[in-house]
Amino acid sequence: MENKTVSKIKERVQSGDFSGNTTEEIFARCYKATEKTLGITPFDEQLAAALALDNGRMVQMQTGEGKTLCAVFAACANALNGRNVHIMTFNDYLAERDYKWMKPIYDEMGVTVGVVTEKTPRVERKTVYKKQVVYTTAKEAGFDYLRDFVEFDTEMMCFPKPDFAIFDEADSILIDEARIPLVIAGDVAVKEDDSVKDVYEKTKEFNEQDFEIDEETENVYLTDNGADKAEKIFGVRSIYSADNSELLSKICACLKAREVLKEDKDYIVKDKKIVLIDEFTGRTAPGRVFPGELQAACEAKHNLKITLRGRIIGSIALQYFARLYPKIAGMTGTAESAREEFEKFYGILVEVIPTRLPCERLDRPLELYYDKAEKQKAIISAIKTAYNDERPVLVGTQSIEESEEISEELKKAGVSHTVLNAKNNAEEAAVIANAGKRGAVTISTNMAGRGVDIKLGGEDGADKDFVVKAGGLLVLVTSMRESERMTLQLRGRAGRQGDVGESRFFAALDDDIMIKNDLKKLCGRHYPSAKTQGALSDKTLLKEASRIQRISEGDTFDERVNLMKYTMIGEKHREITFERRNALLNGSYQSEIWKKNAPELYDKAVKKFGGEKLQALENKVLAALLNEFHSDYLDYTAYLREGIHLTQIAGRNPAEEYNIACEEYYESAAKSIYGQMEGKLEDVMKCDKIEDYHIDMPTRIYTYLLNDMAEEFKVKPILLNVFSEEERSEDIPAEDGGKKGFFSKLFGKK
Repeated sequence: MENKTVSKIKERVQSGDFSGNTTEEIFARCYKATEKTLGITPFDEQLAAALALDNGRMVQMQTGEGKTLCAVFAACANALNGRNVHIMTFNDYLAERDYKWMKPIYDEMGVTVGVVTEKTPRVERKTVYKKQVVYTTAKEAGFDYLRDFVEFDTEMMCFPKPDFAIFDEADSILIDEARIPLVIAGDVAVKEDDSVKDVYEKTKEFNEQDFEIDEETENVYLTDNGADKAEKIFGVRSIYSADNSELLSKICACLKAREVLKEDKDYIVKDKKIVLIDEFTGRTAPGRVFPGELQAACEAKHNLKITLRGRIIGSIALQYFARLYPKIAGMTGTAESAREEFEKFYGILVEVIPTRLPCERLDRPLELYYDKAEKQKAIISAIKTAYNDERPVLVGTQSIEESEEISEELKKAGVSHTVLNAKNNAEEAAVIANAGKRGAVTISTNMAGRGVDIKLGGEDGADKDFVVKAGGLLVLVTSMRESERMTLQLRGRAGRQGDVGESRFFAALDDDIMIKNDLKKLCGRHYPSAKTQGALSDKTLLKEASRIQRISEGDTFDERVNLMKYTMIGEKHREITFERRNALLNGSYQSEIWKKNAPELYDKAVKKFGGEKLQALENKVLAALLNEFHSDYLDYTAYLREGIHLTQIAGRNPAEEYNIACEEYYESAAKSIYGQMEGKLEDVMKCDKIEDYHIDMPTRIYTYLLNDMAEEFKVKPILLNVFSEEERSEDIPAEDGGKKGFFSKLFGKK
């Protein structure tokens, strides 16, 4: 490939002229360090990709092209020029693996490097984060950011100021999981509520006439009959009154847990706990929970202990956490198909790096079947044919249920195989790494083993020649996904570094995505009127089926755009809250509320305890109140979102009403906090020693992820449309103008 900078780097490598700290010089030193420590000579394509990362680009590189090494070059260039670099991987396994694998290069370069995983003790994290380069996951880094918000000892705060982040498998982290909120909660003033079990038992009396299920959103609503029955069963006058909103929420959650959520599709029960299954990866998502009352309802469904997660103190979606970094870059095999989203959400330009060797993979066009049964016959037939030829096969299924159905059919046919899904993914990397072995048949969910290279002939390449003659790895994609990227990621597991390979893509007319987007209506007379065996050949039918995926992608993209616009106000409030709280604790801001609002009591307190000690306590007391305030704020905005769409009925703009309500909440909070602080000072004066005063703070902290931040938007299309259409409304208070909010009053304008 032609690249002037790459040529200059290689010239410096040859001349040995690379002692300085320009990008070219650092890259040349890193080149030599890679050869010396790992015995690997970097390709021109890797150098080009590394330069793109250094320039803050989203890099598309195909499987097996060496993305892991590219990140090292960019990380060293930034670290040696004063930046702290965080390399965010898809999971803990990859963070640990890449850290150990690449550490010799960093050591040779004189760059300090560390790794943070879920198992890293809290007390060690501050030391690790002081390293110039840190390998971790976005989830762990985000949780550390949130944990600092509930920390009162600045010495225990570990997360550094965000600087430069490189996201590996960036499309998964920054798009698929971008909306998932990381949550931190505490057990301050939280009472265990076991009433969901009672509600679940009573909802067993409801039948199909008492509720309806929205097929698109999968939410449950009471019919008039259901509302009457609920009022009778629970002894309330009106189930829709404000006093019974919590009860109604529990009823609908219990009905959804019973009628909509499916074990082995939406979740599994493991170790007496509900473990969610990620809809994109098909794997378990430890630490993630269903929103609202739904988690407790699902636990009640299986007669499990209702978990107590505490009151939410802070939260941040992965999308916004990534945007905290002034400079970000990323790597993935499917950046091009998400170009618009990367540019619109993150301001990152996409750069496609060509493969070192021409791609020899044969990608077959969509094979469409009448129903899932016909489709499965074709899939089993394809597997058996490859198995008889001892050709390795990787089958990418969409769910545990589907993977186990295929497994059962293969057992009947005497086909030896390995099943890798959410129930047994502990050794997934080793299994996927050997998926290219002679005669191997691997059944996996969507993204199992992502980030793991599949070598023909197995990890040791022992039977590579045989596998090449057999046609290379055969990848079978068993259904159409919500996004083309999922299909491309699976296809891309074959054909690494110029290897031969093949991919086939199966779909059926009754796949969920086809029904959801009404393929039958789109096709009209071309839709088959009777069951047909074998693959369908109608060109119009195939064209419209392929278009379904693009329609689905457009819908989810619009949803993410609208959600981002809607939540930006709350994100700004969170950012200001966190900054002001930290300023109080690190001493860069000194509260004067006691002095200004209770001068006489303040003077007495100074004489009794001393001004310096009193000031330190005041800052901590106010910091604790900010935690309480933010918890109240999150509760309030969640409640507000539930009903704000109804303002449309009264002819008002929901967007405007939401902004006004948030500002009014801040106004009332600003007024109340002074009185609360005065009451705290009165309590302080009751102590003989200032050290005797107890500040209310969480005794236990919980971190988890909500499964679906956008659920309320899915059930309120009016709200989405209004925000989409009215986002430029002059009536919406500007973020920097309009009424002064809580923090403007308390601290002055940011």
